[in-house]
Amino acid sequence: MRVTILAILCLLGLQVAWWSHTRHILPTMEIVPDVPGVDTVKALSLGDDHAYFRVLALQLQSAGDTFGRFTALKKYDYNKLYHWFSLLDKLDWRSNHVPAMAGYYFSQTQHVKDVRYVVDYLIEHAQHDVQKKWWWLTQAVYLANHKLKDKDLALKAANLLVGVKNIPIWAQQLPAIVHEQRGEMDDAKTIIEQVMKNTDQLTQGELNYMRYFVEERIQRLDQMEKQFDEAQTKLSAKEAANPNSAKKENSVKKKTD
Repeated sequence: MRVTILAILCLLGLQVAWWSHTRHILPTMEIVPDVPGVDTVKALSLGDDHAYFRVLALQLQSAGDTFGRFTALKKYDYNKLYHWFSLLDKLDWRSNHVPAMAGYYFSQTQHVKDVRYVVDYLIEHAQHDVQKKWWWLTQAVYLANHKLKDKDLALKAANLLVGVKNIPIWAQQLPAIVHEQRGEMDDAKTIIEQVMKNTDQLTQGELNYMRYFVEERIQRLDQMEKQFDEAQTKLSAKEAANPNSAKKENSVKKKTD
């Protein structure tokens, strides 16, 4: 009995001693873990890239929400996330898990500027096989256009859909819509005409939309030309009525040049 009690006291003493030396050691609570190298990941996968891809993808999905935490997306390091996305693509770029996680979840960050990392990744991911990954380009166009308000980036993503066969007609028309929003009516009309010429399987609804799109843009171009002509006429009349003023403006312009 005494031996048992002595053993218990010894174990209790060891437990107290261990606690006193380790109570200030806290686990690393980083939100997004550091990105390992490709060679390291390949070695740890033990030859099964797809299995390790799933392990890492699930870990990334729950990053910041472990140990009872809940972390707002604005606190994530999106530069790290971008490199994680790219690394996981090296293990399995055919999977839609990572682009779905990036496009549907991480793109909802409250820090809107970070969405650019998501758009850049979706564009790169889709370029592995645009014909099969076209959906992620449409998501990139949406995020760049409506969240980042960056029509140049939206057009960059949309242009990758030009001439891609066996994808929905509306996806092929996205570059035209972005061109129109940029005020490039002629380019928008050209895209629609190219889609119509290079596609044999059009539904009546798609054909009607294309005709409407082209006719409306032609009408708007004509209206803009009329406005330019009216503005030119007014300017010419003003110069004719005040020739001295026109000469003065030309003189000032020459001095400035």
